[in-house]
Amino acid sequence: MSDARGAGSMFVRSPVPGAPGAAENGAAPACAIPEGATRMTPTTPASGTEAAPAARVAVVDCGPGDVERLRRLQDAVPTSTADGAAGGAEIVRRAAGAAVLVTLYTYTAVDAEVIAALPDLRLIITRTAGHSHIDAEAAAARGIAVATVPDAPTEAVAEFTLGALLALRRALPEAAASTRAGAWEFTGFRGRELGGSTLGVLGLGHIGAHVAQLGRAIGMEVLAFTRTPRGLPGVAEVALPELLERSSALSVNVPLTPQTRGLLGAGELGRLPRGAHVVNTSRGEVLDLDALCALLRSGHLAGACLDVLEGEPVAAQRLHALADVPNLLITPHISWHTEETLRRQFDGLVDRVLAFLSGRPIDTIAGTPTQGAPA
Repeated sequence: MSDARGAGSMFVRSPVPGAPGAAENGAAPACAIPEGATRMTPTTPASGTEAAPAARVAVVDCGPGDVERLRRLQDAVPTSTADGAAGGAEIVRRAAGAAVLVTLYTYTAVDAEVIAALPDLRLIITRTAGHSHIDAEAAAARGIAVATVPDAPTEAVAEFTLGALLALRRALPEAAASTRAGAWEFTGFRGRELGGSTLGVLGLGHIGAHVAQLGRAIGMEVLAFTRTPRGLPGVAEVALPELLERSSALSVNVPLTPQTRGLLGAGELGRLPRGAHVVNTSRGEVLDLDALCALLRSGHLAGACLDVLEGEPVAAQRLHALADVPNLLITPHISWHTEETLRRQFDGLVDRVLAFLSGRPIDTIAGTPTQGAPA
């Protein structure tokens, strides 16, 4: 696939030699460009001696398939993309002169130094629901808007959460491994039903509210702890200690903030009833992994599914060290990763960028501007 569609195209790419590859949930692996495709950068002449104008929108961490999903943005405004992960000075180089910086992956840290080095920026936007990889406070101080696409992964993550709880309650991984080894024996896999048990939802944002809705649909009693009361039908909002003490299944759905970092330590996790299950699709930094593993080894907790870990992407050596923890399922941050989520993410991102550049208001992170001035 060629990304320069004719001499006048302003959809430009800046491949970085040796950029590390990673999965689509990770730090934007390098996009393969077929032999014969044209590579352009904002300083490369588009035709003859005619210099291409600076891109108004810079996508700094393209991964496989992302270019095609951004076609509508290309057709509307001059847009540059760069392949693979980036940090610090490389982000600055890729976004120099742009009014809008787009980051597609949470591994791309847009920190205060990066923001200070890009004086033309008016908007930083991520297709993700969380924005812990962007220094929104530094952006706000410079009058730069910060936006996300918060509702795109709602259905996918909520469905994953219920699926993980079902897998844990019914010992599906262990039963599948047993039959794969040649045994046809059911007596060691007596499970427990979710209906009639108590689901604790930690955080009632878009995803947490949908988890609560699904829990109610299968007959669970649903409790929730939230800093902002929601008043959802059939969901009892309680204090955190009560939530933990009464929940036989806990879904962690809070964003990563200074207030939620380390929220679930040894003391908090120890409040869960014996035999409880935990699913974390939030951020790894919210939960004390060592404390969780200790409770799994002791048998106090019956199982846990972690779709997120601190310090992603996680090295193989660290994953191997967790392999012997009983009843611990670890998945590589896939809860959001469905075709439907990707479509909603890119549609929402493009809609927001175009609205902002045309001067229309968009939803932004608190403290940052909500409206751009038409160019």
